[in-house]
Amino acid sequence: MKKIVTIDAGTSNLRIRIVEGKNIIFEKKENYGVKIGKEKFKNELYKLLKECIKENKIKKEEIECIIASGMITSALGLMEIEHLYVPVSLEKFSKSMVKVKFFEFEIYLITGIKVEKEYFKEEHLKSIDVIRGEEVEVFGILDEIKVDEPTLVILPGSHNKFIEVSDGNIVDLLTTMSGEIYDVMTKYTILKTSVDEKFADKIEKKYLELGNKIGKKYGINQGSFMLRGLDLSEKLTINEKSNYLLGLVLSEDITSLEKNGYLKKYKKLIIAGGNIIAKGLFELLSEMKLDNDIRIISSNELATKGALKIWEQSKK
Repeated sequence: MKKIVTIDAGTSNLRIRIVEGKNIIFEKKENYGVKIGKEKFKNELYKLLKECIKENKIKKEEIECIIASGMITSALGLMEIEHLYVPVSLEKFSKSMVKVKFFEFEIYLITGIKVEKEYFKEEHLKSIDVIRGEEVEVFGILDEIKVDEPTLVILPGSHNKFIEVSDGNIVDLLTTMSGEIYDVMTKYTILKTSVDEKFADKIEKKYLELGNKIGKKYGINQGSFMLRGLDLSEKLTINEKSNYLLGLVLSEDITSLEKNGYLKKYKKLIIAGGNIIAKGLFELLSEMKLDNDIRIISSNELATKGALKIWEQSKK
């Protein structure tokens, strides 16, 4: 049986998987992405791709295709491909794939999505929101979960993505920088001494909810220094303080959900991801006792599942 190779390349991570039938038979992940530089990224990707194929003793003629998504289609990646405007369907994605020559390989690139937002309408300024990679994960989610009503898909990470799905199409999106802000605050501010430059290891609801409460009442600027004062006066564990900081940062995401009308517009919310940001957001939304169906899924195979769906659609 022929194999399909998928490449999921982000800013800071790179994952290659080999699929046979519908099963992932091999996976290798590296902690680098396109931010290492265009030429270095190309060389490292080629070397890793060769290693994966050699390790699995796969001949060139046994490879049906190589599919890549994420930041690999940005200016920093293999080749920059223009984003698609919403609404975007599975069929639209399949028809927009670009085949490129990469040394002795041919790779099919899946581009990202963009939407023009009207945040600055009164000032006559344009604002574009974009995703590269998460759109493929959405189609992986749609393959895993039956979605028969308009749904908000939340993909937490360095940049939290709020993606609106209706009738199997991606119709709109919004981005916040919560993960990146959380990372910066734990590593590059005075708070790094309070949390030992660490994200929370596990959820501690009391302190997660405290951070969220303080963020909503006083804002993230004042609330963040409150952690420094808390550290000086109370003997809290690093994980308790990290949960406070996580709740504080995520309070802004809760505010975004409310101010953009998502919690009223969508009765179904799907949070995808096994990271601490996803778990924290799920806990905070659940605690609000909303009249919404909120689900969290932790599959790490969504990008591959989505890429396979797009590939299968391209053959129809």
